Amino acid sequence: MIRAAFVVASISRKGGGVAEAVKLLAKAVKEHPRISVEVLTLKDEHFDTDIADWSGIKVTSFRYFGPSNYGFSPGLLIHMLRANFDLSHVHGLWMFHCFVILLWSKLRGKPYVVTPHGTMEHWIVARSPVKKWMVSKMYQTRFLKRASAFHILTKKERADVDSMVQNSASMVIPNFLPLATLTSEKPQWWEDGFQNKRIYLFFGRIHEKKGWRELCEAWDNLCRTDSGFATRSQLVFCGWLDGSEDFRMRVEALRLAHENACYAGPQFGGDKASSIQAATVFVLPSKSEGLPMGVLEAWAAGIPVLMTAACNLSIGFDEGVALEIGESSEEILAGLRIADSWSQDDIDRMSSASRNLIKERFSTDSVSSKVHDLYEHVLNDLRFT
Repeated sequence: MIRAAFVVASISRKGGGVAEAVKLLAKAVKEHPRISVEVLTLKDEHFDTDIADWSGIKVTSFRYFGPSNYGFSPGLLIHMLRANFDLSHVHGLWMFHCFVILLWSKLRGKPYVVTPHGTMEHWIVARSPVKKWMVSKMYQTRFLKRASAFHILTKKERADVDSMVQNSASMVIPNFLPLATLTSEKPQWWEDGFQNKRIYLFFGRIHEKKGWRELCEAWDNLCRTDSGFATRSQLVFCGWLDGSEDFRMRVEALRLAHENACYAGPQFGGDKASSIQAATVFVLPSKSEGLPMGVLEAWAAGIPVLMTAACNLSIGFDEGVALEIGESSEEILAGLRIADSWSQDDIDRMSSASRNLIKERFSTDSVSSKVHDLYEHVLNDLRFT
């Protein structure tokens, strides 16, 4: 039995897509007969509420001190040194939990695997450069170099890893995602007037890199030039704000101009599931992604997707369950026009194909077997004998 510690800064809504990905991976891996998993995390302000979503997974939380975006936690370090894990699986970078695992590895002579979750992308690395320079100098560079292997979510992410760590070992293992349990329950934001409209859903963090601004511009231009589209379509934003101070004002301007746009706020649990399933088309015009969980969740619910190549899920284009759009407002507008032309038969076909894709490529058995193979490879590394 391989005893693995999943170490992640947050398992709550504060952790966004990373927390969701870690939860699903833990649920998949714990089904493997030769792996036991304990998740170690920081106790943030949403922990007590969101821990309910982690039923069946052993989770140990620790207090932290100082800024929440660093997470200094002596308790996490003490626990790691006292426990008897065979290896550690670290999720995300740039925070104190990476230093903990670096020190644990040196003192205990144990290996660790790193899943960057997109945090080694150039766009992310360039954000908050002073903080990242300081963290790199203190321990991050050594932490990355000492990693036994990198669990990457896409082939594109291998280039990101190679740009920072030479001669690193890596394995592509996609996120696990179960098929959604279909429901007819409508989300809280639903209105009677939406019944006969095509719902275009943007779901996720509201940040400049996600392309929300260009989507709003495209929507405005298309509605101004095509009154039919404006009448039969509804744009819904769900997610939490991360900067983008003028976002609410921009969406309100669309609502006043065309009466077909709204911001429904963050959605969690059952609200999240009903929000995704209420969509006709999922839209993500992102400029930078690791492996967006929102897209996978849309496919699991049978929702076709408009997305950019930056979402790193070209399999969706290959399988005919997603339409590639560009990042500019003009290119997004063109994609919206195509989606508007889809017949109900087209949407039904893509819906069925998207659920089949999730079942075949992102299943529990497939993901857990690959993680086990990665762990075996790491544990047999001669550096740790």
